[in-house]
Amino acid sequence: MNDVQSAPLFQGVFFENFLAITHFQTLISLALLLLCFYGLRVLQNRKTEFSVRMLAALFAGALLGLGIQAVAGFPAQASAWMQEAAIWYGLVGRAFIAFIRMLVIPLIFVSIVKVVLDFSGKKDLPKIALHGIFWLLLTTAIACLLGIVLANLFHLGQGVQAQAPAKMTEYTNLVDTLIRLIPNNIISAMSTENIVGLVIFSALIGMAANRMEHKHSQNIAIFKQLMQALHHIVMSLAMTIIKYMPYAVVALLSRTIISNGIPAIIEVSSFVAAIYIATAVMLLLHLLILLLHGVAPGMYLKKAAGTWLLAFTSRSSVGTLPMTISTLTTRMGVNSGTANLVGSLGSTIGMNGCAGFFPAMIVVMVAHMLGMTVDIQFYLMLLIVVTIGSIGIAGIPGTATVAATIALSGMGMGEHFALIGMVLAIDPIIDMARTLANVSGTMTAAVATDREMGTMDMDIFHNPHATLEHETE
Repeated sequence: MNDVQSAPLFQGVFFENFLAITHFQTLISLALLLLCFYGLRVLQNRKTEFSVRMLAALFAGALLGLGIQAVAGFPAQASAWMQEAAIWYGLVGRAFIAFIRMLVIPLIFVSIVKVVLDFSGKKDLPKIALHGIFWLLLTTAIACLLGIVLANLFHLGQGVQAQAPAKMTEYTNLVDTLIRLIPNNIISAMSTENIVGLVIFSALIGMAANRMEHKHSQNIAIFKQLMQALHHIVMSLAMTIIKYMPYAVVALLSRTIISNGIPAIIEVSSFVAAIYIATAVMLLLHLLILLLHGVAPGMYLKKAAGTWLLAFTSRSSVGTLPMTISTLTTRMGVNSGTANLVGSLGSTIGMNGCAGFFPAMIVVMVAHMLGMTVDIQFYLMLLIVVTIGSIGIAGIPGTATVAATIALSGMGMGEHFALIGMVLAIDPIIDMARTLANVSGTMTAAVATDREMGTMDMDIFHNPHATLEHETE
């Protein structure tokens, strides 16, 4: 069934380019979205559990998006009214992500400074950082190996005729990548979301305050109280925004389906399948790691579900960070210092999906398309390049492309970047799974680190009533 191109109700620059409402189907799509919001509001008023509302939102968003695609006849390209609906759906989804991302920089700054101040006189901070980075990079290396295996099992790139290569706009070597992590301008680091640079700066501020405490105890005490108050304020604001997350989930997921459609997914179904299988396998490996640390997988799954769903629908590791930290501390009993430090590091270091199995699959696929010989030496080099290259990749939508750029450049294949255009066309679909793997890896690293440090409150973890509800209602 093909989409019937009805005559527009409204015409003119105002309706077409500014208001983005010209067809009656657009108005119906908006009405359906509002109906979904009404249903979620009813569940919220009934005090339905937050994770249940998230699942309901996920189902409603998928049903709404697929329903609109079905009415339009599953077109290869979105029609005018579908594009208009996607624009208006973005008002809710994109606004929610913007509000969350607005808090990321102040949250990381205040959290890291507070962590260092809280560990004043203690020797555990470097140990926590080392343990956290170890687990983040180890799981990313495992994800890279998994990506290599799945790329070969699905024969990605084989039988595809490589087109004329196009050179990449920028080549980034390892030394430049590492140097860029050190901020020479902290304001610029904040504006460009150089999370590692911000963590370094914040940690130095905290250490400087600790060193000066014995000389200026009164002033430093005021500074500590200020950081404590700011942390409470920022977290309270974050939880107020998260309260409306189910509404954003409906808009984000339905908009993604409307904009990309089923035909675009089918064209690269093998790559999509490989990505989602890799995500599922990584989640199982994360649960295995936690089981080895004495953490019950069932309870962990129940408490992590809401955060996973936000990661899946928002496609932003950084945007999910406030809820990641809140879930770790409030629901799982992870020490606040560990949750803030490892959580912040995990939003930019060792992201299992965007900087792990995805760039590995991309490199193997391009190698197959070019007819290159892939052997054990090729794979070992790829493992090193991907793992090291995963340092400093900002956890926001679209940065997996940067990770792929680094991996291809590191393997001497940078000029063939244009060959992955077919994958980038459906990037939002695969980015949902990649981001889920990123956040799951971060949470796993934080819990494993806290268990190794012996500071995790298992009473909170085993308490089924330890939820975010009191903060999100």
